[in-house]
Amino acid sequence: MSQPTPIVQPLLLQFQQLFFLSKLVGVLPQDLAKFRFKNVLEKSRNGMIYMLGMLMLYIVLYNLLIYSFGEEDRSLKATQSTLTFVIGLFLTYIGLIMMVTDQVTALFNQGRLGDLYERIRVVDERLYREQCLVDNSTIAKRIRIMLLMTFVFELFILLSTYVKLVDYTQLLSLLWIVSAIPTFINTLDKIWFAVSLYALKERFEAINATLEDLVTEHEKFLTWLNGDDHNNSIEDHAAEESASQPPQYDSNLEYLYKELGGIDVGSLRGSGSKGKNKVAPIAHSMNSFGESIQSPRKLQQSNATPMINMAHESELSNATKVEEKLNNLCQVHDEICEIGKAMNGLWSYPILSLMAYGFLIFTAQLYFLYCATRAQSIPSLFRSAKSPFITVVVLIYTSGKCIYLIYLSWKTSLASKRTGISLHKCGVVADDNLLYEIVNHLSLKLLNHSVDFSACGFFTLDMETLYGVSGGITSYLIILIQFNLAAQQAKDAINSFNSFNDTAGLVGAATEFGNESSSLFDLVTTTMMTPLN
Repeated sequence: MSQPTPIVQPLLLQFQQLFFLSKLVGVLPQDLAKFRFKNVLEKSRNGMIYMLGMLMLYIVLYNLLIYSFGEEDRSLKATQSTLTFVIGLFLTYIGLIMMVTDQVTALFNQGRLGDLYERIRVVDERLYREQCLVDNSTIAKRIRIMLLMTFVFELFILLSTYVKLVDYTQLLSLLWIVSAIPTFINTLDKIWFAVSLYALKERFEAINATLEDLVTEHEKFLTWLNGDDHNNSIEDHAAEESASQPPQYDSNLEYLYKELGGIDVGSLRGSGSKGKNKVAPIAHSMNSFGESIQSPRKLQQSNATPMINMAHESELSNATKVEEKLNNLCQVHDEICEIGKAMNGLWSYPILSLMAYGFLIFTAQLYFLYCATRAQSIPSLFRSAKSPFITVVVLIYTSGKCIYLIYLSWKTSLASKRTGISLHKCGVVADDNLLYEIVNHLSLKLLNHSVDFSACGFFTLDMETLYGVSGGITSYLIILIQFNLAAQQAKDAINSFNSFNDTAGLVGAATEFGNESSSLFDLVTTTMMTPLN
């Protein structure tokens, strides 16, 4: 049995490049053939086995990388403070933990992810029936831009660190490529979330734009009504004035005046200037048979100043007809909110791990940059902090992912709440009691179906959270620098004390040796001076 042709193109049609790349590196376990031919995400046993195999390979390679570049880490505790050693040991595995969280979450949610995009397709069909169109072509462009920026940042950080800070003359230095795998996989996973979130925001904005169009059309309708009444009154007033005044002289009909009436044309030339000697020409009031002629008033006026009347239509002028459309739009709005909550549940743990990673890495990278400027040893995997320029690029790349997700979540939440404002505009501009009741009833539903995005409920993804995270990074960075200064001062004091003890020991030994020499001299002198019996 052939399946019915979909009314709208599925959203996943724009994810072709992203899906194939994610499938290749092991981000998603879904079936490749089903996505290629049907644009759907379905479970796949082979895809799950492939993804688990890639995950185990990444873990083995990452631990081999740590062991190969761990010579500096093994001597770090002896040469530097314990704080730097503990921070480096913990942050060495934070990237691996983030990557494992993303892939394990994708394994558990592979069935729910396909249902999510199917619900988005149904929403698009319902919006299409309400003449509310959504342009998905911008999503494909956005995906390409994100992928391009990901490759640029990853390759720059990897190659610059490898060439400048790694001894590439050794064969094991090629394992440095593995250091970019956790962040690359995490970025691909977050592109899926960011683009899907952007798609929801576009659908909220499409509903808001439809409601705003209803308001604009009704305002044009009211303007047309007022303008039509005003034009009719002007036409009637002009017709009355033309009827009360005699017709004016027309110089082009001078020969006809002479033939028909024998009128003195010279007395009519100045009749229209000052209102004197106004005599109605026979040619304007009688035809060739001597019958009076009266032209239609409105026809004369329309010929003098032609006007085009365009009738505007407004759905808000009939509350009973627009009620169904408003109900459907609000139901679609509720469905999009539910999709947003489901999406937040799917990426809840990966978002929490990303935010924790971004907070820790941003703070640690700046702290290790400070340690590098003080000629102190730092963990091997954070050797990019030895270069200020590479550090800036790493911070831009890491913070950019976190800030963009927070900003996009905040804008999506605002777009969902703005629908109630646009709905109330319809009630205000229509000024109808029945429509007021419909709008108030629907606005209560919208108020109870708002969507907010959070990281496992710990904090909301909005600009206020971004401000708090920035303050936290600054505070912890100052604390770490103070502890480092205290540790270095204590170490310098211990070294000074040890050197003082060594010096004092040498001085004491020399003094004791001098005393022993003096006693021996006295003994020899006394013996030689004693007489022999």
